[in-house]
Amino acid sequence: MSGSVRSLSGRQLRLEHDDYAADVATVGASLRTLSWRGRPLVRGFAADGLRPVYAGAILAPWPNRVIDGSYAWDGERRQLALSEPARGHALHGLVLWNDFEVLEEGRDRAVLATVIEAQDGYPHRVGVQVEYVLRERGLVTRVRAELLAGAAAPFGWGSHSYLCAPGDTVNEWTLSLPAAAVQTVSAERLIPTGVAEVQGTELDFRRHRVVGETFIDHAFTGLQRDDAGLAHVDVLDAAGVGVRMSWGSECGWVQIHTADRPEPELNRTGLAVEPMTCPPGAFDSAKDVIRLEAGTPHTASWRISALG
Repeated sequence: MSGSVRSLSGRQLRLEHDDYAADVATVGASLRTLSWRGRPLVRGFAADGLRPVYAGAILAPWPNRVIDGSYAWDGERRQLALSEPARGHALHGLVLWNDFEVLEEGRDRAVLATVIEAQDGYPHRVGVQVEYVLRERGLVTRVRAELLAGAAAPFGWGSHSYLCAPGDTVNEWTLSLPAAAVQTVSAERLIPTGVAEVQGTELDFRRHRVVGETFIDHAFTGLQRDDAGLAHVDVLDAAGVGVRMSWGSECGWVQIHTADRPEPELNRTGLAVEPMTCPPGAFDSAKDVIRLEAGTPHTASWRISALG
């Protein structure tokens, strides 16, 4: 790892291994850039700029939304601050803007850590550790959560990278998404309304097909996995060049978003692929929520690698 520089997004950590290179920013333990032979695999952002639309962030202690910021846990009703005021929800957890401490750093590996302090709506003290490792097959992210104080805590993981294939927009890319079901949501506030099969809908990407003008901002499940238990999402150009994201059984959900935005530089210029341990609204529905207890840490991992 080369020398570190302090900027608006925190301390900058440069990782290199063979043809891969990555930049990690300590604010949010964010994956700021990732490339293979100079080709971007994620939509990056400038070190001295504000991280746009959660790019590369680690999501904990919940991914996606807590509806109305309100949930029940062990018989107690709790209220979180509404970090998505336009829709009235608590979005993407509590560590997004924490400046993580660097515990270890090397040429191809970095370990960062932070603590979620007990607070209104989440009265638990939880340690979060994030490890980034570059290998021949890409960038592996390993995360670990441990309850440090307080009663058993609700918990969920997610990540928020925008994958990129060669070309200007998502419309040109081919998507392979091995998911048989999708969470349905209300139009305005994206409140979960159920789970439906993708068969026969425009959200069925179980076979490679061009995204085109399809709008996607949904959580998918029913993931097909390989013999090693991994699910894979591929984003490719017409020549089959692009990027793959893979993860294990600890993440039974994945949010996909075509990044439809008013800003031209962000609008459909990356495909958000967000492995998650639980779906949107999980704190309220209790669906796949991790019960984090003292002495029983929880871990998860995912990998981003070049294709073609």
